[in-house]
Amino acid sequence: MESATFQKWLAEHGCRFDTAQEKRGTGHANVTVHREGRKAEVCLGGPHQILDAHIVRRACEELDLNWSELPGPKSRV
Repeated sequence: MESATFQKWLAEHGCRFDTAQEKRGTGHANVTVHREGRKAEVCLGGPHQILDAHIVRRACEELDLNWSELPGPKSRV
């Protein structure tokens, strides 16, 4: 799943995002995703960065979201 697609899906499910302030050129931004008192740390690259399925599933579980409702083919996660 692309980073932008996952971020859009999270926003549609009531999540808000805090980006860690890092110096330019130190790697991808770590984003803290908040939802209903829960939070998950996700490393989101560029908008077309393909995220590892395990990272997506872990974030969904930490945020109490049903990962089987993610957009796209159901067999990929």
